[in-house]
Amino acid sequence: MTYPIGYLYPNEFAQPLQWLPVLFSYSLLISGADLLLVAAIAYLFNKLRKTIPLLLIVGLAFYTVVLLGPLADLRNPDRAPLLFAYPQLTPTAVHPGVSLIALQGALIWPLGFIIAVIFTLLYFAPANYQRYLATRNPFYKALSLGIKEHGLGLRTLLKILAVVMLIPMAFWAIYPASLLSTQTSLFIWKNWHTLIPVHFADTFVVATATIILAIWIYGARRIGQNELNGILTIHGVAAISVVALLLLQIALWNSIYGGSPYMAVISQISSWIAPVIVLYIITFIISTIAIKYTPLSLVVPFTGIAAAVINKWNILVRAQYAQRSGLVFLGPEEEILAHEVPIMISIIAAGIFLAIVLSVLFPAGRDHE
Repeated sequence: MTYPIGYLYPNEFAQPLQWLPVLFSYSLLISGADLLLVAAIAYLFNKLRKTIPLLLIVGLAFYTVVLLGPLADLRNPDRAPLLFAYPQLTPTAVHPGVSLIALQGALIWPLGFIIAVIFTLLYFAPANYQRYLATRNPFYKALSLGIKEHGLGLRTLLKILAVVMLIPMAFWAIYPASLLSTQTSLFIWKNWHTLIPVHFADTFVVATATIILAIWIYGARRIGQNELNGILTIHGVAAISVVALLLLQIALWNSIYGGSPYMAVISQISSWIAPVIVLYIITFIISTIAIKYTPLSLVVPFTGIAAAVINKWNILVRAQYAQRSGLVFLGPEEEILAHEVPIMISIIAAGIFLAIVLSVLFPAGRDHE
């Protein structure tokens, strides 16, 4: 059978999902890397000081559990130690090439996790020492590491750690888009030219929406108007960036494939982009108005997350129904989706639960300078 791109193997008509929908849930938790990235930048430039504790708590919680997603996708959690013990980080004769999954999971994630934990412990250490003095609880003394104040030495060490932390968090902030655009053969992913920047901006929308909600739960007045406005500004910029990138991608598809048989499959994906753009414009407008009218900022997390959820589902799950040929679009398999929902919910719930635990261990409301 001959097609515009050559011979098409029969099994390409019914290729199953390469990555199960659980990929969608842990792509939301990757926002933890974005939060830690913002926390590091904020500390280095002495900005958003009152939000840094919440950025660290929520960011570390989400980032800690993010590997549950890949392990759930592999369906072999008992083999998790092998990911760290025998990663394919360099090409071999048997396995040529480099596995980006192994690089992210076995090298970059542990490096980022260790740095983030050390940074968080040191950042909260003086505040936990004050809690020890107030309660005489030895647990708080252990968490304080014996550090009594934010002296020059501690601030210097934290700045060094913040600079180093930028590297692994930046790599995780664009994952799994970096994998999908470089090491897959599916038509939509290979031809989604703005995939990495869209994912980066989209995940920032999730990150800022989450932290805005955390600010309201913690107490917006305690954080301060200027701090909240800073996060709202980042959220708005990220949202309008996604809009611009999605419009650019649609223009590129029309320019390259307009009038060809491929547009039938592309239209299945682009049809979801229109409502996503509308939602992102709404969250941009609301976040802009909320800078002047604070109560409206409580709506921003819900509009932002709604836009990101639909966009990520379209990119990560629905795009897989477009087969490698670019000429066939399979419908969703309801049986697979029904099985995946509890797993997706449990992974996200794990991140939320850990955030609650960390909020008890680390005092967000104390002066950390």
